[in-house]
Amino acid sequence: MLKMKHLLYILLILIGVTACKSTPTEGEGPENLAVTPVASSEETINASSEETINDSPSEPEAPVASTADTSSEYEASQNEYSVQPGDFNLYPRETNGWDESGWSIITPSEDSRLIYVSSSSGNDDTAEFYAPRDIDSLEYPGSIKPFKTIEAAHLNTRQGYPDWILLRRGDVWEVSGAIHLKGGRSADERSILFSYGENTERPVLTNSGTKDILRIWSEIRFVAIVGISFYGIERDPSAQEFVGWGNVGELRGIFIYSGDAHEDRMGSILIEDNRFNFLSKAISSTGDAEHVDIVIRRNVIRNSYSETGHSQGMSAAYTSALVEENIFDHNGWLTQQDVKNGKETVKGQATMFNHNTYFSSSMDTVFKNNIFLRPSSIHNKWTANPPADLDEIMSRNLIMEDNLYVGGEIGVSAGGNDDNNNGNRWENVEIIDNVLMAIGRDQPTKRTLGWNIDATDWNGGLICGNYLLHTDNPAVNNIYGIKVSGHSNDVTVTRNTIHGLITPNPSSINGAISIVDADPKSNIVVSMNNIQLQDSSLRVVIAEQLDSIVFEDNKYFSYLVDTDWFRAEGVNQNISVWRTLSGDISSTVEQDSFLQPKRTFETYLSSIGSLSINAFVDAADHQSYRVWGEEFSAKKINNYIREGHGNRKCQ
Repeated sequence: MLKMKHLLYILLILIGVTACKSTPTEGEGPENLAVTPVASSEETINASSEETINDSPSEPEAPVASTADTSSEYEASQNEYSVQPGDFNLYPRETNGWDESGWSIITPSEDSRLIYVSSSSGNDDTAEFYAPRDIDSLEYPGSIKPFKTIEAAHLNTRQGYPDWILLRRGDVWEVSGAIHLKGGRSADERSILFSYGENTERPVLTNSGTKDILRIWSEIRFVAIVGISFYGIERDPSAQEFVGWGNVGELRGIFIYSGDAHEDRMGSILIEDNRFNFLSKAISSTGDAEHVDIVIRRNVIRNSYSETGHSQGMSAAYTSALVEENIFDHNGWLTQQDVKNGKETVKGQATMFNHNTYFSSSMDTVFKNNIFLRPSSIHNKWTANPPADLDEIMSRNLIMEDNLYVGGEIGVSAGGNDDNNNGNRWENVEIIDNVLMAIGRDQPTKRTLGWNIDATDWNGGLICGNYLLHTDNPAVNNIYGIKVSGHSNDVTVTRNTIHGLITPNPSSINGAISIVDADPKSNIVVSMNNIQLQDSSLRVVIAEQLDSIVFEDNKYFSYLVDTDWFRAEGVNQNISVWRTLSGDISSTVEQDSFLQPKRTFETYLSSIGSLSINAFVDAADHQSYRVWGEEFSAKKINNYIREGHGNRKCQ
């Protein structure tokens, strides 16, 4: 009898201990229950900027202590990771992955921990975590006991499990040390940073003395970050918390890093419906190992800048990413450069090193239906820096499709940087059905550039169905539409429309289409393009090495005197001589009368009642959680522009 009483007493104690948390499900052991908060290891981590003055990555120090779970479940999930570059695992795999409004479908697993956090009403001492069966619904859980701090909540997550941290919408957290997110179980069972509650405003993560807000470190996979606002309040000149010019440090929103080239690839990371403002880099993916299945959807990324180094909206190295339906605006700068060609960064001045996106040594990456506005220099900067002495393929299988580009200095650049001048550096690049407008108008760096599409050292590529329109700043005289240069072969330039690229004087190097320099080329095809240069002194075509280029079925018109339309092998030519030299006998000279040739991004804004680009981006930025209005769709804006200019596409 006494023994039975003792057993009952022990049982009651155990029930009392576990009643404040959901009962562990199968696979959980005592080591996986809630733990007491410990001191942050942030002070042991010194992650330096991944870009030096020549734009090449440098390696941050690794954390002293790993938080990885060494359980057999975790090891199995790592060993089974077989995602390849170009595989993008959307939710759920057996369908198209999205609900009827285009949002990723994400649901917890039976053994997920749901860890709610509220800075306004939470208490780390009394908080509980829950199983999905314990709550009314995921986003509206009913009566719960949330944590107050993300750090305490994070300590209750488990590596290799589909655990959720849910932040209360409308609340704000000041992050004093970077939060190292843990990985999930699989592409369908990820660890999740999400939000909950009735408020339509996203939860806000801001900074205090840290270089990063969230980190995803080596070999951490299967993560989703959805519906969060990352805000550098101390870097916002309009905020009371602004630290003052000269004191602004670097701050990344999400930093994805894997340092060892010999490590297995990491990835399966979804970043969706987030807001990034006043950071030095909103999203950064770097390190020597490959990063795959990085999906960036429906985020607004704006006002990235730096006083001490380079700044991008998003930077990535050795990464395979799907970048879709985002808005990138005014990244890389806050103020115009003081001096032409200057490199001054005080007060976040624009420099030639800062861009909306910067991707190096990329593979199997898709940019689709994004809106890119007003970068410091380039909208999409791609680099392919080879080893010393010998060029080789460093970037491959890149697609830019149906994006909108407005302002800045350069639209798309897949060239430049390190070049040994002896071979191809890019393979299979497609730039199709994009709209580029007013490239060069803003002059952020005070340079006089208006370069639309730059292709250098390509081995295979397609530039098709793009609209290059309305560059009309009279101070900008270094303009071209599409330029193919370097060691390039098997490149097709077709069905593009070039109109309104205004420059005051003809140049020997700048044309609507330019195939230039003495580097060997082969199988370059220029066909079915419509080049209309009213009120412009830009040459129609500039070409060297005519034996390597096929011209056919293009439509040409220019206000230049006829002897200045074309430049072939270093000599200006009229259309008759051009036909003889180039074999371009099927192309025609014809002035096109577009239906509404004055359609611009600004006229689109007027049509939806928005008075300025700032107002447009503000409205997009302040859309409610899980709302993406059709008026913010690049596809809708591009269709509006195309309908006024002939409605041509690649297919």
